Amino acid sequence: MAVSRWGEWAEAVMRMMVEVKPGENLLILADTWTDMDIAEACLIAGINAKANAQLLVIPRMARGDRREFNPSTAGAIVGADVIVGVCETPFGRRVAMRDAAKKGTRAAGAVPRGDEEWVIEGVLEVDFPHMIEMGEKICELWEKTEVCRVTSELGTDVSFRLKGRPCDPCDGRAIEPGVVDYFPGGTPSIAPIEETINGTIVVDGFTSAGPVSEPVTARLEKGVVTAIKGGEDASAWRSLLESTGEPKAFHLCHFNVGINPRARTGIDMNQEEKAVGVVTFGFGHQDASYRGTVGQDVKMHTDVTLRSTAIHLDGVVMCENREFNLDLGLGGL
Repeated sequence: MAVSRWGEWAEAVMRMMVEVKPGENLLILADTWTDMDIAEACLIAGINAKANAQLLVIPRMARGDRREFNPSTAGAIVGADVIVGVCETPFGRRVAMRDAAKKGTRAAGAVPRGDEEWVIEGVLEVDFPHMIEMGEKICELWEKTEVCRVTSELGTDVSFRLKGRPCDPCDGRAIEPGVVDYFPGGTPSIAPIEETINGTIVVDGFTSAGPVSEPVTARLEKGVVTAIKGGEDASAWRSLLESTGEPKAFHLCHFNVGINPRARTGIDMNQEEKAVGVVTFGFGHQDASYRGTVGQDVKMHTDVTLRSTAIHLDGVVMCENREFNLDLGLGGL
């Protein structure tokens, strides 16, 4: 059974995802929904790596919960050199994590509950060096692309400029000071230049409100969603965005493509966005590392996934029907 591999998995996380070093202050962050076998495996792996490891269990906070951590939790986060999160509570956007990252704390998180098979396979059963190489190649291509256009047979047709913005391979690793990432990884990400984003996206995968039973169509003008259509699923996503009372919740803040060969579609958003060739667009809260104009002052972040698209870079197809262009040095996943 997969659960028997948590020890092996935890050792790989310490070695590959965070590269924990002897003497570092390591915090394993769990919540009340975390399987303690997983949390304890991470604690043991951290101790085996000769880190000053501790395990903190916090009350589970729902994704839409905007409360900040209490002082004791915040203090543990800010005091850590490296954090491994195995909880459902989204800790990465809390003030304490942002403050910790500013001083150099690095953090990597996963959400194993309900996705145990994927969380294990996405780390232990991929050609990790090759996936890293491919992510870096995509970033190299995107960072010099004048115009990126995304299309689909369902009606997606949106374009935007990328050149001038940094791209993050999003391989799930947090090995540099201040990096906060989530694993299993495999979804290179970039913030398109906001005022150049125009067109239509048709969602056939997930919105942050859940899987869609029929396509959801969103119209964008200068990076802002101006209309959402498509029945109950469209209404649910629109209501989620409106619930914030923050206009920037409707601003597109990042563009991703999945490259993890172990990720599957149709299970949940977290896994689907990593599946090979799946496109993700994010809205709202934008990490400072993107160097975009949406910013961090909006608290909500939502994503949508598109399963059937073609990505064109300055007129050249990069990916179509979830297959990458080998002539661009991509593929082999």
